[in-house]
Order: sequence, then structure tokens, then C-alpha cells
Amino acid sequence: MVITRQKLISSLGEFGLIEFIKNNNTKAGRHHNVVLDIGDDCFGFSAVKNSKYVVTTDILIEDIHFKTKWATPEQIAKKAVEINVSDIASMGSAQPLYLFISMGIPQNTELSYVKRLFKTIKKNCDKYGIHIAGGDTVRADKLTISITLIGICKGNIVTRFGAKNSDIICVSGQFGDSGAGLDILLGKKKKLNSYEKKLIKKHLEPKARLDIANLMLKNNINITSMTDSSDGLFKSVELLTTDCNKGAVVYLDKVPVSKELIEFTKGNKDKKYHYILNGGEEFELVFTINPNDKTKLQKLIPAISYIGYIDKSKKIKYFEKNNKMGIKYNGYKHF
Repeated sequence: MVITRQKLISSLGEFGLIEFIKNNNTKAGRHHNVVLDIGDDCFGFSAVKNSKYVVTTDILIEDIHFKTKWATPEQIAKKAVEINVSDIASMGSAQPLYLFISMGIPQNTELSYVKRLFKTIKKNCDKYGIHIAGGDTVRADKLTISITLIGICKGNIVTRFGAKNSDIICVSGQFGDSGAGLDILLGKKKKLNSYEKKLIKKHLEPKARLDIANLMLKNNINITSMTDSSDGLFKSVELLTTDCNKGAVVYLDKVPVSKELIEFTKGNKDKKYHYILNGGEEFELVFTINPNDKTKLQKLIPAISYIGYIDKSKKIKYFEKNNKMGIKYNGYKHF
């Protein structure tokens, strides 16, 4: 008898699985009103004439995405909302409207804990003007939160796929803090320094950059492509180049970092760049603009950083002060 060894999902990986689903998806007919199909940060459809809607969903599972021993119910709930708002923000002109929440809850969970989760979700929805439109609750072995968020676009949808040669790669904030904060938590250090506490807070309490995305579109900045840094800067740049057959040049010394990360890495350049590229869960915007809009954007939002440019090489090249560096992905893999 011949026994064949089946491949595991780990051989495909998260993005390979997404590509498989994308390639095997049912074809949308005209009645579906699809304006942006799966493969980007959101799905887009037009419900009525001249309107575009985007839909995104994310799931958080205890002991995979968070641990209740170091995150409060308020931090868990806030993060669950911010993750989805970040996807909406990466569409450019979108505003979040309706939220559906499904929750798997262990049966021995205290009622007060569950109430704190829902109250914080409601509080963060109110901050963004989001209406909680429904959902589901079930019993589960571990706490699980799944949110689906629907937004409306007031202008053109900005996708991952529109970057052109010579477009400038921009980022909205600092990188590496969240990944460093996670490693500090995993290290189980009992007495923390002030900079370690700040790094942990960046991991537990991320913020979406919806304000920046909307401000740029309101002022007609020509954003040619955009995503968020939920999977780290390395993956973000890859997403903005791979599907449009482009390459990129990235200058690592131009990527902004916090003084806390510099103190934590203690001058170890490799360690610093590891967190910058692979940290993830920062929810900063990573986007490209037409070079003609750089001066305008600098005046509008001085905090935006310019870290490289798009080229036609179909490869991503990393430099530090004009010295080419050999960089490989070393971040989190779902499978």
C-alpha cells in the first residue's frame, strides 16, 4: 500500500492561501456591482448610482493575536476596531459606516469582562461615527472577536495596484515599536524601563490613520497606491509592487523610528531593521504619490516621511546610505 504525504497549509502560507481563494473565486456578474474584488485591503461594491462601498473583515483569536494575561478587555476591543478602520483608511476617501461583530466567548468568562469588551467597541465606534449593525455570539474554547466593517467612498478608491515608475514611497509614522513591544511582553520581564512600557503600549493600543488618509484625499494629493502596515513594512512594500509588476528602492535610514526603539535595540543595526521591516501591527499608511505632489504633501503633513521610490525592476532593493543590503522577510507567518 502506497501512502502519499499530503501538503500542510504551512506550505502555502497566508498570502498563498489568499491568492488561491482569489484565483478560484466565483465570477461577479453585472448585478453584483463589484468595483474592487478580493485581493486588496477591502472589497468594493456600488449599491446605488455613483456610490462605492468597501467591506473588510478581521479576526482576533486569544493566544494567537492577543493574550488576556497582558491585554485588558478595553485594549483588546479597541484593537479589534482599529484593525478594521485601518483597512478602510487604506482605501483613501472611505468613511466607515456599519460594523458587524461576531464573538466566540468561553462559558466561564465573567459577565463584567464581556460588558467591558462591548462597551469599548461601542465607544470606539462612536469615535469614528460607526453604527453597530449586527453580529453573532457563540460559545468557544478561547475568546475570539471577528469584525466586518462597511465603509463608503466619497471619491475614487485607492488600491494597492496603481503605483507607477518614479512614484515616491511614503509612510505616515514610525516603525518597529509594536514588534519590539510584543517581544518585551513575550520575554516576561518583571521590571520594565519607561521606554519598554511605551513600546508595549504601542503594541497593545495601535491607532488607525484614517485622519491622514482623508486629509490627503480632501486636498487632492495624487495617491497612486496605498496599504497599511498591519503585516510590517517589508510586506507592505511588497504588496504595492508585486501585483503591478513593479520594483522599488527603499532607504532604510530614511524610515522614521522612535527614540524608544533606538534605546531598546542599543545600537544594534540589524535588530533595529528587523523590527522596522517585520514588526507589523502598526497600522501606519504605506503609499505612493506622484513626484509632482511631494512639495504639496510636505506642506500639508510635515510628519510624512519619504523612504524610496518605485521602479520597473520587479525587485525590491534595500539601501542604507547608498549601501545595498541583503534583506529577507523574517516576520510573522499565519501558517
